[in-house]
Amino acid sequence: MSFGDGPHRCPGADIAMMETNVFLGRLFALKGIRMLTPPRVTFQDEIGGYVIRGLRVAVDRG
Repeated sequence: MSFGDGPHRCPGADIAMMETNVFLGRLFALKGIRMLTPPRVTFQDEIGGYVIRGLRVAVDRG
């Protein structure tokens, strides 16, 4: 996901962020799916947005 800010800001960025929040919330609510490492979130001035790195997810065998 990347949405620029300023004059070239994506008009659907707010909706996409809400959709992503719902998706991740439901994903991690599923049995057997868990976060191995929490993400590192930083703000990148060049793009005027956040960068998420290092998020690792595990799926347990059922």
